[in-house]
Amino acid sequence: MDKKIEIVTILENKFIAKDVCEISFNYSFDVEPGQFVNLYLNSKDKLLPRPISVCRKEGDLLTLVYGVVGKGTEELSSYEKGCKIRVSTPLGQGFYLDQVERGKSAMLIGGGIGIPPLLELSYALLEKGVRVEAVLGFKEQPFLIDDFPCNVHLASDEGTVGFHGNVLDLIKAKGLNADYYFSCGPKAMLKAVAEYFPDVQLSMEERMGCGYGACLGCVCKTKEADGITRKKVCQDGPVFWGRDVVWDE
Repeated sequence: MDKKIEIVTILENKFIAKDVCEISFNYSFDVEPGQFVNLYLNSKDKLLPRPISVCRKEGDLLTLVYGVVGKGTEELSSYEKGCKIRVSTPLGQGFYLDQVERGKSAMLIGGGIGIPPLLELSYALLEKGVRVEAVLGFKEQPFLIDDFPCNVHLASDEGTVGFHGNVLDLIKAKGLNADYYFSCGPKAMLKAVAEYFPDVQLSMEERMGCGYGACLGCVCKTKEADGITRKKVCQDGPVFWGRDVVWDE
């Protein structure tokens, strides 16, 4: 798809947890689960876009959930209803759903701000006739858990909600399994999940500069038939097979 920019009007932009915001607006492009969009801030001193994974697309309504982690996302969180902002077309390689068979089961494994893209995925899998359950991990305050249309298992690092421990500890403790696995979250979590479930589809969370594959700022290593190669997370991903990712120590 050619790079295009759509000017949208913010319908809602609110905090749903500590340092976590949800923004929504009408958006004309079709989106695949696992893709992301670039949001361009209105300040002239912040030229680089902010890539944010798609959380939910219902009709023309697009919802994104993002962490407030720096000056750019702090500014974004200050934009009010009615404010206009520029948004790119959907970018990146989403989850490989063409290989998923009706009647099978899927487990979605998410951590922190990696949880939002799994919401759109859960709806897409259910529409394909797949049984879905989610295992979601938080440091403290949970968010989006009531939006998932499936059974949800919760884990928290501090034991403030659900299972006391990480998502993989919870999976092992409950003996959870499925035919297909999908995951998004911190790199340490993704590495552990990939080692336990090699056939998992991972949505990598690397820092991106341009979001279009030009700046080479979001490279990860993957295994290929002729050795190890470097892939651009924004263009070749963000979704990769867990068995193919080479994890730097």
